[in-house]
Amino acid sequence: MNRTRTVVLAAAGLLLAGCGSSPEPVPAKTVGVASPGTACTGKKWPQSIPPVMGTPLADAVDGPLLCFTITAAVAPDGHDALQDPANDTDWIVTGTKRAAGTKVIEDQPITLLLNSPDQ
Repeated sequence: MNRTRTVVLAAAGLLLAGCGSSPEPVPAKTVGVASPGTACTGKKWPQSIPPVMGTPLADAVDGPLLCFTITAAVAPDGHDALQDPANDTDWIVTGTKRAAGTKVIEDQPITLLLNSPDQ
C-alpha cells in the first residue's frame, strides 16, 4: 500500500511539473526583495550594507538598498513609514539597525531609521 501511494504521488508530481508551460505572473515587488531578472540576480552574498545616511527614503530603497531586505523604516513617532503609503513626508534616512558596512545575507532583515527633512 505504501509503495502504491509513493508511485501515485510521484506521478502526480511529474504531471504538475509539466503543467507550467505558460509563464507565471510576477508577484508584486516588496521592498528589499529583488524580482527575478533584475540587477540583484546573481549577486554574491554576504554584501556590505551601503551608507545611506542623509538619503531620501525612496532613493535609498530604490537605489543602494534595492537588493537588501528592508523590513521596516521607523519614523520618529515609531510608526513604520513603509506601511503608510498615504503619508507624503519626504523621509530622510538617519541610520540603519545593522550599521553601514555590516555584511549581511540577502534575506537578513534591515531596519531604517528616519526623520523628516525639516528636523
